[in-house]
Amino acid sequence: MKMQYTKQLFAAAMTFASAYAFGAGFQVLEQGASNMGTAMAGATVNANNDASAAYLNPAAVSFIEMEVGKTTVSTGLSAVLPTLGMSAPDGNEYDCAQNSFVPNLFIVHRFTEDLYASVSVTAPYGLESKYEPDWLGKNHGVHSFMLTIDINPSITYKVNDWLTIGGGVSAQYAYCKLTNAYSVLNGDVFDFRAHGWGVGGNIGFTVEYTEGGRFGFEWRSAVTQDVDGTGRTHGLPAYIPSSSGIDASVTLPHTFTMGVYQRLPGYFDNFAVMADYSYTMWSSFESLDINWHNWIGNRPTTFKTQENWKDTSRVSFGVHYYPEEIKDLTLRFGVCYDESPVRNAQYRTVRIPCSDRIWFSTGFGYKLAENIKLDMAYAYIMTVGNSEIAPNQYNPSASQNAEYYGHIHVISAQMTFTF
Repeated sequence: MKMQYTKQLFAAAMTFASAYAFGAGFQVLEQGASNMGTAMAGATVNANNDASAAYLNPAAVSFIEMEVGKTTVSTGLSAVLPTLGMSAPDGNEYDCAQNSFVPNLFIVHRFTEDLYASVSVTAPYGLESKYEPDWLGKNHGVHSFMLTIDINPSITYKVNDWLTIGGGVSAQYAYCKLTNAYSVLNGDVFDFRAHGWGVGGNIGFTVEYTEGGRFGFEWRSAVTQDVDGTGRTHGLPAYIPSSSGIDASVTLPHTFTMGVYQRLPGYFDNFAVMADYSYTMWSSFESLDINWHNWIGNRPTTFKTQENWKDTSRVSFGVHYYPEEIKDLTLRFGVCYDESPVRNAQYRTVRIPCSDRIWFSTGFGYKLAENIKLDMAYAYIMTVGNSEIAPNQYNPSASQNAEYYGHIHVISAQMTFTF
């Protein structure tokens, strides 16, 4: 019986990794509605000439049309509306997805012709999954919630007419809540809550290789999140402690992103094309250790989860159309292919049954006044095939035979002011 409860704790503990995977495998990039309109194509070179570059590549803020001494402030909200269905062995269908609303804030100030300072406040990772308390796989996971807040101040310097460099420091807060239920009981049995701060950085450059054409690159460093908090159990035998301190360390990986933007010449000068490529080094995430400070017999115990993730790529292509009839309007279209870090069904869990995704997006930007701009976007994100979960030798207590399928609607709006 002690081994059964230990397995339940193991299943709950491993979901710290799952929460971070939710931000990687099911990450919805919401850094600006203008970028969402092209499925993030051109974001690394600031194809939309807006303040979202403060996060995506600080070197690219130099493309914002603003005078010396002026400040640009951009703030927005993305509504993330997912559907994640599961076909379970008991013949029932389950939906664990939860709607979320993700805000952002970008501020850029131009000190001189060549010097800029900026700061971004974003939520780069974090979604939520929640099953019914009595669902078939409740001992593998009921509620998973994760939130991150990233504060990223940066400096940008325009070296000459064609080269700009930029870099910054990132302070990132993470909060995670996870619950499990034991199969023969009602209600949550294991409840984990932890939080912590991590520090990283980013550097980038842009090259304006021709009139209307530019290339950009950004490296965003790994961020190690050392989280600690409390694990609670209830409804279990007396020999299992009802409360204990817990801690874990998770490193969010290095990311390399490059992009290109080109305004077309001649007859097609009302169009621009753009692309982005991102490489994320998730292969460094091989396992996760959760330290339970006070377990059976009042002894500390470490629960280890084998993850064996792989590096991932994301590639996107986009188009801008600038109508001659409406000078202040930009129409946007984009498509993206986004890989999952989970290798196969044996490493997939009910907390984060992610798979590769394809984005289709559209949007527009409209200049309401000389110093006010509105951007809106819609993206439809679908999983590629079903996401199967299979029992395995690595995490035997964390697997639930099932197949998942799903899609996500994202609606984004952004307002930008210059003063």
